[in-house]
Amino acid sequence: MIPSDNLPILSSNSKINQVMDLMNNFGSSFCILINDDSSIAGIVTDGDIRRALTTKFNATDSINMIMNQKPIFVTEGDNYELVQNKLSRKLNFIPVVSKDKKVVGAYLFEDMQLPSSIKDKTVCVLGLGYVGLTLSLVLADEGFKVFGFDKDSTLIDNLSNRVPSFFEDGIDSYLQKNINRNLFPTKFIEDVDADIYIITVGTPVDPITHAPNISYIEDAMKVLSQNIKHGDLIILRSTVPVGTTRGVVLPILDKYTKLRAGRDYFLSYAPERTIEGAALDEIKSLPQIVGSYDEHSQILTEMLFREITSTIVSVKDLESAEMVKIMNNTFRDVKFAYSNEMALICRDLGLDMVELVNAANMGYTRDRIPIPSPGVGGACLTKDSYILAYSVRDIESKSTLIQNARKVNELIPINLVNEISKMIKRIGKNLPKVKIFIVGFAFKGDPETSDMRSSTTIDLLNELLNIGVSRENIFGFDPVVDACDINALGIKFTSVIKGFKGADVIIFMNNHKSYKNLNILKLLESAKNNALFVDGWHIFEPQYITKDSEREYLGVGCKN
Repeated sequence: MIPSDNLPILSSNSKINQVMDLMNNFGSSFCILINDDSSIAGIVTDGDIRRALTTKFNATDSINMIMNQKPIFVTEGDNYELVQNKLSRKLNFIPVVSKDKKVVGAYLFEDMQLPSSIKDKTVCVLGLGYVGLTLSLVLADEGFKVFGFDKDSTLIDNLSNRVPSFFEDGIDSYLQKNINRNLFPTKFIEDVDADIYIITVGTPVDPITHAPNISYIEDAMKVLSQNIKHGDLIILRSTVPVGTTRGVVLPILDKYTKLRAGRDYFLSYAPERTIEGAALDEIKSLPQIVGSYDEHSQILTEMLFREITSTIVSVKDLESAEMVKIMNNTFRDVKFAYSNEMALICRDLGLDMVELVNAANMGYTRDRIPIPSPGVGGACLTKDSYILAYSVRDIESKSTLIQNARKVNELIPINLVNEISKMIKRIGKNLPKVKIFIVGFAFKGDPETSDMRSSTTIDLLNELLNIGVSRENIFGFDPVVDACDINALGIKFTSVIKGFKGADVIIFMNNHKSYKNLNILKLLESAKNNALFVDGWHIFEPQYITKDSEREYLGVGCKN
């Protein structure tokens, strides 16, 4: 539906020439006439006006003398199929009114005609990071022709040669099957001729102010504006402050394309909700949230996503869909913060949080408490609380609980380093000289990923350097992250065997499943006799690590 703000609407007491001017300004073939109380009075078409002016009427006559005083209209909320059945090439537009007959919009015949098959439409995904590339591959694998656009020339060249920029389970086979067959990576938007555009660019937050940076979205929209044509569908998928799709995206598109949303092009917000490491499967299994500018946008977007997932959850508008995404992630952050704060409390009370969580959860499925962790990382959970705070900055209600939860999770790696420092000094070792071996640099280990963005390991590394540990004495390993990415942090990548050898401190920072297969006691034999073993995820039992040795065990929420 085209909203009333985008329609030529005038008082039924207006002059014919006034109506003609308004219709010209809107590029419209019709005008809706209203009474003094804004209720619908009639409609007039350009044909009505031409016939009137070639007979007995003048341009200064009142429009109510020639308007159709018994127009066909529908009521807001009427069934979509009912509206479609009323429209035809002869009746090519129909006003929509509220229950008190006030005009709220109109449907056009050409915009109500849905494609017989959405797969006939070509898709372009803007931004080929984790979100964009996995979606592009799934769409291509389902038979869509997909253009993947990104400004990063190296990224595009690598993808064209079927080389991904990150680890994701199953991605290699998707690339082998679809690149240059159904998926075409490009750095030139002018080469793209698509009908559906999906924006998946990043929205990082400023590390100091924590304000979200939506400039990537603004830039993407300006680039995209070169391509949009009548009838195209634009879907925003990036995580954004509530109101961004309507308040930022829509004005840019309207300005640079000279087209109108809901009439000339269609606009929706459909958030990404997948977990890294299982994204290719979850895109097809998780319900897809869709909120749209108008009903036609909603139906087109649902048609697209029904090709790849069985369940669509429709929400009433763009803002509702934006908030659903933020709610999902901030809830998880708060839940993990509860466990992490309880871990600190239990430690100070001399209790073992992990032992207590296991007791609390046993046979009690209603409210399972997560095991504490060395903080909460990743590109989503670390920023979405701040995106929510930005969204509510001008309203009375603030996200106090959620912001405090984020602070708790940010405190955990700092607190862990403080505990490590105390224990190193207690056993008489010199901080600048200790050899530290860190295992796990991806922000999580299960499902496995190579993503180090906002990893708590990076936070821990920086804190270790701040307290005086020598960078030269820090070594690292990750089962998935590439060695060069760890070396780029200024520390030395090494194997597990070499990392343990002569180590004063061994720190496990994520929960990759391969750690369970390590012969941990054999490895510890090569470490220093009084080594400190830091187990951020309680992968190993404390008694097993310290049995028959001088080794110390430190865990998050575990009694030392």
